Amino acid sequence: MDQFPSDMSNVGTAHTTLANFLANNLDETAPELTSSNHPSTIGYDNGVEWASGDQSTSVWHPQGMTELTVNGLNVHLVGWSYINTAPPAGEPQEYPNGSRLSIMNTQALNNAPYRDVILVLPTGSGTYKPAIQHAGGLAVFGHYLYTTNTSNGFHVFDLDNLIAVDADNTLCKESDGVTGIFGKVGSKWCADGYGYMLPEISEYHASDTCNVKVAYDWAAQDPRPSTPLLLSGEYCNLAGYGCGSNSVGDRALYTRMFQWQMDGDKLKASSGVATPSQVYYLNQRNVQGAAPDQNSGALTDSYWLSSLRHDSSLIKVSPASSAKYWSVDNLEIPWEPEGLFSTTASHLWILTEGNDNASGGINTNPSTGGRVLIYIDSTMIE
Repeated sequence: MDQFPSDMSNVGTAHTTLANFLANNLDETAPELTSSNHPSTIGYDNGVEWASGDQSTSVWHPQGMTELTVNGLNVHLVGWSYINTAPPAGEPQEYPNGSRLSIMNTQALNNAPYRDVILVLPTGSGTYKPAIQHAGGLAVFGHYLYTTNTSNGFHVFDLDNLIAVDADNTLCKESDGVTGIFGKVGSKWCADGYGYMLPEISEYHASDTCNVKVAYDWAAQDPRPSTPLLLSGEYCNLAGYGCGSNSVGDRALYTRMFQWQMDGDKLKASSGVATPSQVYYLNQRNVQGAAPDQNSGALTDSYWLSSLRHDSSLIKVSPASSAKYWSVDNLEIPWEPEGLFSTTASHLWILTEGNDNASGGINTNPSTGGRVLIYIDSTMIE
């Protein structure tokens, strides 16, 4: 676990806490869904779509999601991954701009205010670069945000160290108009033109000896045990992505979910090494997120999973019962579910990535597959 928060102490024009950021710096509005434009979903209760620029962007895609409370306010955090359809050889699809975070006040969903913040990685005293990671999963413990990086573990950000920089899309872009500039340009601070950035403060580097290397595709949190859990899991499809492959049999159902015990706001570790307390084969494929079933009477270690199986699905699993499925084909859940979050009030929040329209562009209609953040009554899908 490498520590580098001091590298950013003199960077930017101001540093602020999450509470202050929510009170003074939200500049976008997420319209509340209506009876005529919300997706057909079992137990639908309420939700929002994104401001037009985020609803229609083809280069940023929603991925992980989590929820927390700040000074009595309900807040959602959504991770977005930069999707480059033709990155340079050897570079991931998140090249060149990495990942960003939407911070949304969801206390009331009537025009919920939010702001997009770019994630950065310190590279030295006063220098930084884009955090090139997928942000496929988010979890919050204390004021620390945990994100997943597919091949190498967890990255941690301090939500009480948001840094204001110069929101200048001309100064802070390369001549191609796409590649963000990160760092000081003359007397100004740049971060791809965003007005705020969130720097990484530490990492948990993956090191395993498994025959099939562990993938950190998504994350979630489980507050049910006396020692809360950080969850991580894999996305495995029919080609065996993330789960290896062999010539005899389909590894897609070998999707693993790992439970990591927390020690306060940090992973429980011995001699600086954290190991999972439990590992499950989910026996499901194309999983993109998870949430614990916190309803009364739920079985131990029972979870909802979001999946692209059956076009798009919500799946209920536990070690003690057969899986249950709800699919978009049956008008039971929204298209392309990603991050999930459950509450003790029987709210199951679902974030979607959105699907394409008939011409191959981004679908902006939330009723037919456009991007949404919604919650349903989870007692309706038990």
